[in-house]
Amino acid sequence: MIFIIALVRISILVCNAHSITTDENTISEKDSVILFRFIPGNKIFYSPFKGNEEAITYTVQLINQHRKDIEAGRAHLLIRGFCGSFPTFRENLAAAKERSNHVKSWFIIHNGMKEEYYLTKNSTSSYKNMKDVVALIGINFVEGYTPEKTQYDNKSYIADTNKINDSFQRLQPFRKLYENQPEIILTEIPQKKYKDKRWYLKTNIIYDCAIMPSLEIEYRIDRKWSVGVEGNMAWWHNDNKHKYYQLATILPEIRYWIHRKNNLHGHYAGLFGGGGWYDLENGNTGYRGEGGMICISYGYMFPIGKNLAFEAGIGAGFMTTKYDQYIPIDKHYVYEQTNRFNYFGPLKIKFALVWNIGWGTVKKGGKS
Repeated sequence: MIFIIALVRISILVCNAHSITTDENTISEKDSVILFRFIPGNKIFYSPFKGNEEAITYTVQLINQHRKDIEAGRAHLLIRGFCGSFPTFRENLAAAKERSNHVKSWFIIHNGMKEEYYLTKNSTSSYKNMKDVVALIGINFVEGYTPEKTQYDNKSYIADTNKINDSFQRLQPFRKLYENQPEIILTEIPQKKYKDKRWYLKTNIIYDCAIMPSLEIEYRIDRKWSVGVEGNMAWWHNDNKHKYYQLATILPEIRYWIHRKNNLHGHYAGLFGGGGWYDLENGNTGYRGEGGMICISYGYMFPIGKNLAFEAGIGAGFMTTKYDQYIPIDKHYVYEQTNRFNYFGPLKIKFALVWNIGWGTVKKGGKS
């Protein structure tokens, strides 16, 4: 009987020892890596997504614990970006970099961090079969500096980063945080942002003042190239006084932008051409005809508001026109002759008001 009781007690002690060992092992692995998760195929950082809020809390504790060393340059936060959910190597590397920047920016904005406080590397590989994560490995202390041993709420958030090889293939295996959390479905996150605005509406103030309303629409192909078409029309007349001011032009143009700073700021050189129709008379000799032109242009645009800009430009080139000359007699018009006129020189001057067209969208999430 005593032997049996002794065996039971020994078994209980062994079980307790195993339980303590398991708990210690769990704690030693826990929080070695803090993971920030992203929706596959999406580069936006959503703080409510799959435990990111808890990861933010851990990171804030880590920053506060070592802020003095971080700000003094004796320690850095070690960031690793992983992405493998896009079709090409280039897209994955760009996404990993952008995601890392989003995570760093969160703490720069909310916790007073700076870019120089991080050591960052990005990879197109996966981390423990996870293709859409940014991993905060821990604190990396400069060589030769030994920090004081501290604790934060009886938990250690520091990985032994001095022993971590820079190669992603040799990263030590770490416990995945939040792996047992239920799947979260993001149906809609009301994050309003403006799409890339490629369309522009313009009006030339000089032509408007000359009672010849102008309208131009331009489309930006990429950062360097854009195409547009400009139309001007004046269609005024007084038959009784034999006064005609009728003129219409259509001028397509292609532009190459130089030193473009943003959508509303930059220089350009362009090539435009087109044709027009006219009937001009001021009570005496009248001219009615049509013509065409080919010109080069130069201009400069600068912002005057969030979506507004001002553009100044000039154009010069070759124009040819064929017209009929006539004179009014009583209520009739008598044809005199047909002429052709060729001209080379300035053909356009522009002081235009520009509206960069954009529209608000609601960015929606998706199933992870």
